[in-house]
Amino acid sequence: MNNRVVLIAAIMAGFLALGAGLGMYTARLQAPATPAHPGIEGLLWPNPKQIGPFSAVTQHGGNFGLGELAGKWSFLFFGYTHCPDICPLTLTALNEVYRELAQADAAGNVQIVFVTVDPERDTPEQLAGYVNYFNSDFIGLGGTREQIESLTRQIGVVSMRGNGTSPDDYTVDHTAAVFLLDPAARLVGLFSAPQVVEDAVTRFLAIRDFLGKQG
Repeated sequence: MNNRVVLIAAIMAGFLALGAGLGMYTARLQAPATPAHPGIEGLLWPNPKQIGPFSAVTQHGGNFGLGELAGKWSFLFFGYTHCPDICPLTLTALNEVYRELAQADAAGNVQIVFVTVDPERDTPEQLAGYVNYFNSDFIGLGGTREQIESLTRQIGVVSMRGNGTSPDDYTVDHTAAVFLLDPAARLVGLFSAPQVVEDAVTRFLAIRDFLGKQG
């Protein structure tokens, strides 16, 4: 009699263990997957690209490299001063983004950087007049073709010179997105054209808040 009780108890314990195991397995299948990021459009996470050393020249003739990105949230836009449409439209939108962030006391460590993809025509003097038209706080970057490519290659920016009426009159097709680098110089965000000011502000603040919680 005792042996039968022991056998039945053992069988019941086995069924209970099997049921518990199946329950845990089923729960894991039904549990929602943990998202890589909170669904912020344009957030490049969890594997942001780390930007390495590069060299460029500001509109004031100073050097600009990796050290100038440290500690800053940097909006990078690549274009050229003779651009007929997308560049002035984007820089106008970025000026509004910058102003809204400043009004919200959220622009203290934000910088807007315009990088030329036409360094042959865009001298520091040309860049200075151009970026100052939109905002005197904006940074314009030029230099040699090799210096510009030390940054464009890392970010994946593409540009191609088009035909023109003369050697000094031509267009340049180029990537139209705005790229966001975090204070550790990591490529963490991409804002596709055209830029919508309120959307860009909201997404930037969401990205900054999210990455701030990642430590």
